[in-house]
Amino acid sequence: MSRAPGIAARFIAGLSWADLPAEVVAKAKLCFADTLAAAIAGRAASSSAIAAGLAASWWPAGEAHLLLDGGAVAGVGAAFANAVAANALDIDDCGIYTWGHPGAQVVPTALALAEQEHLDGHGLLTAIVVGYEVAFRAGRCLNFELTKVAAAERRFRACGSWGSPACAGIACNVRGLDAETTSQALGIAEYHSPDLPMMRDVDSPAMVKHGVGVGALTGILAADLAARGFTGIVPSLELEEFADFVADFGSFYLLPRGITWKRYSSCAWTHPALLAIDGLVARHGFAAGDVAHVLIETYPDAVRLGTRPPATTEEAQFNLAWPVAAFLVDGEVGPRQVLEERLAAPAIREMAGRIEVRVSEELSRLYYLSEANDSAGKDAASVTVTLRDGRVVSSGTVEHVLYPDPPWDAAEMTAKFTWLTTPHLRPAARDRITDLVGAIDEVADVREFTEELCAALLPVQSPRKGKA
Repeated sequence: MSRAPGIAARFIAGLSWADLPAEVVAKAKLCFADTLAAAIAGRAASSSAIAAGLAASWWPAGEAHLLLDGGAVAGVGAAFANAVAANALDIDDCGIYTWGHPGAQVVPTALALAEQEHLDGHGLLTAIVVGYEVAFRAGRCLNFELTKVAAAERRFRACGSWGSPACAGIACNVRGLDAETTSQALGIAEYHSPDLPMMRDVDSPAMVKHGVGVGALTGILAADLAARGFTGIVPSLELEEFADFVADFGSFYLLPRGITWKRYSSCAWTHPALLAIDGLVARHGFAAGDVAHVLIETYPDAVRLGTRPPATTEEAQFNLAWPVAAFLVDGEVGPRQVLEERLAAPAIREMAGRIEVRVSEELSRLYYLSEANDSAGKDAASVTVTLRDGRVVSSGTVEHVLYPDPPWDAAEMTAKFTWLTTPHLRPAARDRITDLVGAIDEVADVREFTEELCAALLPVQSPRKGKA
């Protein structure tokens, strides 16, 4: 079946390093550093070990690397397993229009295929830009009807759904497939994309999370099928009803203003409350032992995360009380606070038991406006803390500004990279790896970079449970 390719396919097939504006390159480099750090930190999660073990079993030979242990596998296996690791601790980025996490699919897919094809840093970053730009617009098409639904009962598909065509776009760009073949790959990826009922995982958190590994796998599969002559449906990115969403491909890049980076290792719906409690502690100087009660008022999706005592890292991440309690006790919410080893900590568990969550009608109204991309909307929470000495302090409405995120500079991203990767890198190699990541555009062969990175990784310690 032959058809004229749309603007998305033409963008994917035609984009080269020379086309990229400086601000897009700068943002792509920071996105690479952020997602790589998340994947390295994610090595500590059990889900990462399981995914890497499967990749080594199913795809045992190749020129790409598993970040878990440095094992060499086929590109599709590395993309799958490293995507699972990148999303394992919920410290990876969020993207405009996606309602989720683009980087955890885009960067592992681009990195694995760049290794396999021996691309240089320019080729890697170009593929990353393709992935993000497709992800934003594919997510917008997929989620369009949901933006009209202002109700807690709405259902949406998690990230691997729109991530499948995004990863297909990456594979097509890396392989140099023409626009006609790329159009077919986008249709194959969308048709085969996983359903991923996100709110069911919120209700019973499990390793499936956002389905990013399957999104990477489906996208690469789609590109390979298309290259062999397999055909697909007309992708949403080429449908007339979404023409306005894609008309600016190549002339306007969403990446510089479409990414939010995370400072907390938990679901983004917890971040307004975390920002609120952070501000209260900074202003009033109280400690965890001073707190008698915490009331969090916010929107239904955040309240649905609940307050159950977590038994797994996924339950800790998809939880509203646990991250707030962990912040009050430890002063941060990073990998350590959500991995199983810390989940039995008496101080955090006791603090979590003092936290109450409640839906606010006004914050719900503002939230649904923000989900519909209305500039009047806000992703916000209000936190009231009752102290043991009788004082009551309130944050007022605190917004988690998503897009555009208050800009990070290279120094801030380096600090996050160091925070997440220090426990995983050999001390003598830490500065060298950090420098290489910051200059990824200067790398002559991505595979050589990844080999050096894997040689610098410390062995992963088996997850331990029940320790404080």
